[in-house]
Parts: sequence; C-alpha cells; structure tokens
Amino acid sequence: MRLTNVDRSCSSMSFGRIERKTIREWNTPGLAYLGALGGIGLATAHHIHHMSVGDLPEHSIGLHIFGELFGATLAGALALAVFAGIRNRLVSRRA
Repeated sequence: MRLTNVDRSCSSMSFGRIERKTIREWNTPGLAYLGALGGIGLATAHHIHHMSVGDLPEHSIGLHIFGELFGATLAGALALAVFAGIRNRLVSRRA
C-alpha cells in the first residue's frame, strides 16, 4: 500500500506530539507586515463606522483619522511581531 502525503504527515506524529523536525521558526517581519495590514483594516472599518454614524470630530479631522490609522498600524505590527518573537524563543529553547 502506497502512502499519500496525508498519510505520511500523520505517520510522523506519535501520541499527539509533532516531531522536532517539523517545528520551524515563524517569519517575524512577515507577521509584523500582516499585523500592520490588519491594523489598517481595523482603523479603516472604524473610520467608516464614524462616517456612517456622523460622529467625526468637527475640528482637526485629519489629525484624528491619521492618528488612529498610525496607532492601529503600529499596534498591529508590534502585536504580531512580539507574538512571533515569543513563540520563536519558546521553540528554540525546546530544540
């Protein structure tokens, strides 16, 4: 009987544990980029909500929009980069 790719991946696991050779570090800059894109998406959705409700501030609207956009982008990038960094450290200690 010939093993398929699914069968091979399942046969490398024993008792619910993944073999060490399959554990790799995550791409921290790539995840930071995805976090930044997620932050931009959330900030954009937040601003669309503000505009649909009519709740935008009358003064310094540009500062409000770009401040929140910058903050959400930075927060998303930092959150996923820190998460990936912590995960990579834990994986490297086990190896």
